[in-house]
Amino acid sequence: MNRERGGQGFSLSTFATRDGGIRLCQEGPRAKTPGARHWPFSDTGVYLAFQRTNSWGYVVRDFRARGAIGFSFCVFLMGVNASVAGGQVVRGRLLDSDGSTALGSAMMSLVDDRDRQLDRNLTRESGLYQLTAVPGRYRVRAERIGYATTYSDYFEIAAGDTIVVDLAARVEAISLAGIEAEGERRCRVRPAEGLAVARVWDEARKALEAAAWTQERGYYRYEMMGIERQMDRENRRVVSEDRTYGGGYRSAPYVSLPAAELMKDGFAQLTPSESVYWAPDAAVLLSDEFLDTHCFRVRRDNNRAPGLIGLAFQPVGGRNLAEISGTLWIDPGTSELRRLDFYYENLGLPDALLSAATGGTVEFQALPNGTWIVDSWRIRVPRARMTTNPFTRRAEPVLDGISVHGGDVLRVHGNEGTVLEADLGGRIAGVVFDSLQVGLAGARVYIEGLANEAVTSREGRFELVHLEPGVYSVTFSHPYLEPYSYVPEPFEVEVVEGAKTPAQINFVAPAMTRIGNSLCSDAERSEESTTTAHGDSFANDGILMGKVTDSAGEAIAGAMVRVLLRSFDISRLRQPSSAGNAIGVAYSGAVFSTDRNGHYLACWVPVDIDVRVSVVGFDSEAEPDALQEESLWDLAELHGETVVIPSEAPVQTLDLRVESN
Repeated sequence: MNRERGGQGFSLSTFATRDGGIRLCQEGPRAKTPGARHWPFSDTGVYLAFQRTNSWGYVVRDFRARGAIGFSFCVFLMGVNASVAGGQVVRGRLLDSDGSTALGSAMMSLVDDRDRQLDRNLTRESGLYQLTAVPGRYRVRAERIGYATTYSDYFEIAAGDTIVVDLAARVEAISLAGIEAEGERRCRVRPAEGLAVARVWDEARKALEAAAWTQERGYYRYEMMGIERQMDRENRRVVSEDRTYGGGYRSAPYVSLPAAELMKDGFAQLTPSESVYWAPDAAVLLSDEFLDTHCFRVRRDNNRAPGLIGLAFQPVGGRNLAEISGTLWIDPGTSELRRLDFYYENLGLPDALLSAATGGTVEFQALPNGTWIVDSWRIRVPRARMTTNPFTRRAEPVLDGISVHGGDVLRVHGNEGTVLEADLGGRIAGVVFDSLQVGLAGARVYIEGLANEAVTSREGRFELVHLEPGVYSVTFSHPYLEPYSYVPEPFEVEVVEGAKTPAQINFVAPAMTRIGNSLCSDAERSEESTTTAHGDSFANDGILMGKVTDSAGEAIAGAMVRVLLRSFDISRLRQPSSAGNAIGVAYSGAVFSTDRNGHYLACWVPVDIDVRVSVVGFDSEAEPDALQEESLWDLAELHGETVVIPSEAPVQTLDLRVESN
């Protein structure tokens, strides 16, 4: 241990800690939303809020940085206290047990004789650290996840001192693999040292300490994705999903309210006009207020968290405000904290909505330099609708579905470049084939109700990523299908939580025959054959489609396309039928209009016979439905062609171009 008098061996941290800074907030302009409660966004993260409508429906409100509906911006000033101004500094290096290798990413804390923490910092790759202090008696504590804690000897520090404390870390590994849940059935507030629940909490605490430190002092550029999903009542089928993307520099992607406020007012605030739900962050879980009002026990759940050990918590008795219970899940092999699952209690919701299991998930991720962040979070709330009870005739809420709101960190950028790139989450992959079983390039594969799509490669392959567990309706489109407004039937695909490989689905693009039959399924089809003057009979099996363009190749909307049988025996015609887009034995022809994209469709045209197809005008000149059979012959032909639709290929395409005068 070395002592230096009057040294300037300290540097001011760039950002204030939660209790050591002065926070000055100035309200920014807001949109006035009736009945909505606006919560501030700060550079420390995102505050999540849910607004409840009067009919028990929930609408999430996520007020983010610039461009949000309501926002505020805050300036953080470093609180320079007496200890920093006086210049008391403890610095040194953490090495392995033989003193030859520096240890980075360890949490170094300056603690007093009651193990109360005055300052903390992470070691760099070189093992160096630096702490600030007030005059007194202290020691340095070194903690690494999965290893026993190392302490230095006690030392005295006087005003203006700079003390160097080098430590050799203990190599004793901490194993949680042998801990069984059955041994800790009792829920304990601040469990005593030596108990299994205390061992599990100690490892979870190390990760939470690093996450809280990162939240206070870290500063990265985050790329994030916000998610708002509407699920069915079983929270299985995805009804719709909206995604937003953003990013920027901030100390943490997600923060909660201060623990003191949550313990005083509750984790949810429900009123007739709105409801706001809060999820805990690392600082809340570490706070004295939370630890004094929640008890802990060890648990396992091979269905929900196979292979992990859980530290379950619940509020102590007598707390009647909105609370949370949950489980911190830890990998027993590495002692790393994986996630927090939590549920809201004491909400006072109607019984019909309790099956929604209102709660959420917060996932933790270690960064290469030893800092920890919340990289994913979700909050689930019931979505309700009002109905009338058939027995009491009273209006009452019923569960209509579940609203899920949250976010994911996609990438984290630091001074050293990209320090984290998130995995792709749940995935759906496959191939789109054409009718000849060859990969179809350029197809757009998408999920109904979601803004999530992919375009197939030259081999027809695709992959949809960043999907939550659930059942999705997946379909595709292609430029050759779009002119006919043909949408293939969707297939349901389930994304399973924790799956190592993508869910697989392949599509086969339909042949033109199938497309035509689908498009003409609603058109009335004559059961009788068409007979010519020579007594020849022809089946009405043909489908003719195409596009009408002008001389410049631009689509012509509202063009009238006439389809006539040149050898038809008019003397043997019956009275015109009321059938719309069909040519039967009672028709010598029909007129069809092109849609806004210039496409026309003629259903159930006779096959194996000459058919004259002509552009004869525009809707402004005559209404196709008002034309009588005799007048079809009188319409001037602007452009026409004669075609034969073969019975072996009854779906044909014929494009027509009208030259300008």
